[in-house]
Amino acid sequence: MTRASLREYAAAQQERYRQSTRAEKRQLLNEIVAVTRMHRKAAIRLLRREPRPPTGRSRAGRPPCYGPEVARAAEVLWQASGRIGAHRLHPFVPELLDRLIRCEELRLRPAVDKLVRQASRPTLARLLAPARVRRGEKRR
Repeated sequence: MTRASLREYAAAQQERYRQSTRAEKRQLLNEIVAVTRMHRKAAIRLLRREPRPPTGRSRAGRPPCYGPEVARAAEVLWQASGRIGAHRLHPFVPELLDRLIRCEELRLRPAVDKLVRQASRPTLARLLAPARVRRGEKRR
């Protein structure tokens, strides 16, 4: 049972739990414990607390700093280098980026240019993963 479905089920049972007598509460708790496989005390806490207002989806961890513009620039570099792997592409990124900008094949804002140059090998691999899937490339 997912956390969202558990909350939904508890919200449906809360009003019934609050209006029940002690014997009915016991029976309702037995039912909830059987359905959700929760500990009895956890189920009691869940039914007694006030329902929380729905919040937006929270993302744990650091916010992403490499956006779609950086991924597009990395994809252009990847294609210009003959679609080599990200780990082999990484040492050539500054030189290749300079040449593409000089030949006006690529135009980047200074912030995006800086991010592409400072991207690590694993970051380049993550940025190129969707492009590799679109192109149907398999790992070797």
